[in-house]
Amino acid sequence: MRPTFEYLSKQEKEFVHEQTVRLLEEVGVAYNTPTLTELLKEAGATVDESRLRARLPWDLVERCLRQVPREILLAGRDPAYDCTVGAGDMLYTSDGAATYMLDDLTGERHEGTEADLAAMMCLYDAVPEIDFTWATITPGDVDSRVGNLEMARIAFENSRKHLQDEVRTPDQAPVMIELLEAISGASLRERPIWSATNCTIAPLQHDAEMTEAHILMARAGCPIFVLPMPQMGTTGPMSVLGTSILNMAELLSAVVLFQLAVPGCAMVSAVGSAVAEMRSGLYLSGAPEDGLINVVCIEMSRFYGLRTQGSAVSCDAKACDLQAGAEGMLTGMASALAGADVMLAFGLMDSAQTASLAKTVLDADTVNAIERFMREDPVDEARALIDDLVEVGIGGHFLARRSTRQLYRAGELWTPHLWRRGTFDQYIGTPLVKDAWDRAQAMIAENDVPPLPDDVRRHVRTVIDAYRGSKG
Repeated sequence: MRPTFEYLSKQEKEFVHEQTVRLLEEVGVAYNTPTLTELLKEAGATVDESRLRARLPWDLVERCLRQVPREILLAGRDPAYDCTVGAGDMLYTSDGAATYMLDDLTGERHEGTEADLAAMMCLYDAVPEIDFTWATITPGDVDSRVGNLEMARIAFENSRKHLQDEVRTPDQAPVMIELLEAISGASLRERPIWSATNCTIAPLQHDAEMTEAHILMARAGCPIFVLPMPQMGTTGPMSVLGTSILNMAELLSAVVLFQLAVPGCAMVSAVGSAVAEMRSGLYLSGAPEDGLINVVCIEMSRFYGLRTQGSAVSCDAKACDLQAGAEGMLTGMASALAGADVMLAFGLMDSAQTASLAKTVLDADTVNAIERFMREDPVDEARALIDDLVEVGIGGHFLARRSTRQLYRAGELWTPHLWRRGTFDQYIGTPLVKDAWDRAQAMIAENDVPPLPDDVRRHVRTVIDAYRGSKG
């Protein structure tokens, strides 16, 4: 037994495919950099050199899709934390790029700092449900000229897990590569401890500097997570289907981009498309339409043979409350049932603007509940417990049966870390968020992340300072 779900029929997938191909062939995409011009022309694309745009024939896209690996190693700083996308189990990662840090006890928030990022990364290292990480907070007290370099340093000083983030300019890429290889003690091709989140610009554009930077990172051996981000109603059309088609066109244009520049490079389809709040223009991350967009894009990415990452368990709530839990479970179940290989799940609220320690540990219960729901269970006489049913018969009970003890201990009944299941009196006067905050603080205090070797720390500091100096 395993829950199954299919949103798009075969005919509907063909329709989405046809419309995606039409966009790529008739409208094309703006790559905004001359780096790919000759490669695109040689591969059969129709290129407008003056505007740095290209229309992509389907046979070119199809050739590039065939080059994408089916299994992708995400190495940890510590090899014990290595994980592989496509190896069978769903992986979980943290959400990223928040501006603010929430004080879960007072409800107030402040601009994120280096100390906040360090605390979040230490907690991510301690939470076993998190397989790899994204640098959650962009710290406001770090020099913006070296922000991504400092974030990588802070992340790896406080976590042993694989890190995902961005490099925004091509001149920073060699510096990041040197920093990462110093930390890993090996080449990125051998030990890819870092992967790139490559965001397209809706509709149908690529950022020139990020494109060039991430080509360099891919050539060094880093996997690429492509994150299209059209918002339904603003940078995407006002329908789930239209926004999903736009997402897929941008995704496939990125597959062409990276497979022409770095044939065979590791890539994941990461769904970033969402919904705009039409009164304010805010990005919504917990709406039911977000879940549906993820389902369509995950199913279509699987249709094209790509590994997938769903955006889920985030929320638009401003605190760890009923809204946060309901939105997180809705979007989480959508991505899981659609068959995502990775779920971007932990740590953020407030439309991905604000990080929360309490929510991080509560998210662990959410994903564990999803895992239990999605688990394969046998359908046979042993699991049916027919002998017990016959022997207990009418009006008895099963508390004394050996099978009750064995299956309970084996996890037939899932037990949460924090969600409340005891008597009412056990929890009077203690808010759940306070329990979650306390658990997060204890996990951070008890987590002893081995420091980077002194010579590595000095080298990393020298590399960052030298780059800062080159920027004046």
